[in-house]
Amino acid sequence: MAAETSTPVDRPAAPTSTDVAALTPASQANTAKSDDGWLSTLMGKWIADLEKHYPASLRMEGVQGKVVLVAMLHENGTLTDVKLAKSSGNTVLDQAAIADVEHGPPIKLSRPLGRPQRPIKFSISYDLRTAR
Repeated sequence: MAAETSTPVDRPAAPTSTDVAALTPASQANTAKSDDGWLSTLMGKWIADLEKHYPASLRMEGVQGKVVLVAMLHENGTLTDVKLAKSSGNTVLDQAAIADVEHGPPIKLSRPLGRPQRPIKFSISYDLRTAR
């Protein structure tokens, strides 16, 4: 499974089911702090190492896809409030991605977040060519 890049998102409150898709308004699309590159790199590695459970029924059907998620990253490296930001087009695959992240290990932060928690947006790909 290919790792996708992640983007830290600056936002004051935790996302709700009605505003998840609007995490990064167009006016703020390129305003991420330049020092957030470390977090994007770290998330990419975490996603690549994440034990993904590609549903066998979807593998047999040849279903692949990219799931975009948002979550709250805490200072201790845990991810909470994992929500779907953009569907892969398959509900079972979307739910598998959410479950994989919720059951994944804490992220080993290489530096402090600078605040107790922050929302992040990232994607996970389920690809038959690269599935483990």
